[in-house]
Amino acid sequence: MLDDVSWDDLRIVRAIGREGSLTGTAQALGASHSTLFRRLQRIEAGMGVKLFHRTRAGYVPTSAGEDLIRVADGIDREVGAMRSRLGRREAWPGGVLRITTTDTLMHKVLPPLLANFHSRVLDVQLQVTTSNTMVKIGEHEADVAIRAGGRPPDPLVGRKLCGLETTIYRSRRLRGATADRLSSLPRVAVDDTLGHLASSRWLDEQGLRQGAVLRTNSLVNVLHMVRAGLGIGVLPCYLGDQEPGICRVCPPVKEWSSELWVLTHVDLRKVPRVRRLFDELYAGTRELVPLFEGHAPAPMV
Repeated sequence: MLDDVSWDDLRIVRAIGREGSLTGTAQALGASHSTLFRRLQRIEAGMGVKLFHRTRAGYVPTSAGEDLIRVADGIDREVGAMRSRLGRREAWPGGVLRITTTDTLMHKVLPPLLANFHSRVLDVQLQVTTSNTMVKIGEHEADVAIRAGGRPPDPLVGRKLCGLETTIYRSRRLRGATADRLSSLPRVAVDDTLGHLASSRWLDEQGLRQGAVLRTNSLVNVLHMVRAGLGIGVLPCYLGDQEPGICRVCPPVKEWSSELWVLTHVDLRKVPRVRRLFDELYAGTRELVPLFEGHAPAPMV
């Protein structure tokens, strides 16, 4: 049955089993719903068995699907263990360093830091993936994560770089936008893929996110639309304060505060290229701390 099944096929079956829907799997894998639907049909036809029951609640693995998912999990664990063994070989020169981060950090602040790191560590190839969902470092999908959050759970280790502040922004052309008039103003908001953010939860509690004129899965998109004058929007200060066409509606909201961390798996913490990236990122972000923590000069106009 497995003769014509590729590792990519196994990844898709495994992801559908994990997400429980094609929509969630499409977001996780960065593929379209229609492509995944066709791929699953092809896999099932090639194997001659149904791998999932289609129900109102989503995609539920059949016994054959559960067996295939266990096979995929086993292969993934073996590949991850191999990567860890190779990664711990400190004498191994250079190598690939897989970094996952968010589109907001890659918009402006991270590229100069990564370029500076590479100018000092020439024999390392950087592979950068942007995602608004947490890539599983513990399952060896990345070597290093740079993102907002708190102290990492086991088996991850990390270093806090600084605090992160967030507030509401408007286009400088949008007049009359004040904190006490939020419900009467046009709003640009994130969709449910970023519903875990403290600011998103607050907007939901106030009934402000559902009535937004535009919802998107990217804070960079929110930035572009706020700058275009479509409405007010919530942005991290390191993103909003660097844009001359927009300004703050109010000071940073303390309830939305977070922290910027760089994370890795405990097995990789002593690998030279990982340790060097940690050091370079910490040093490089020192002059950016006021920007991250919302202390940029003259932020409101």
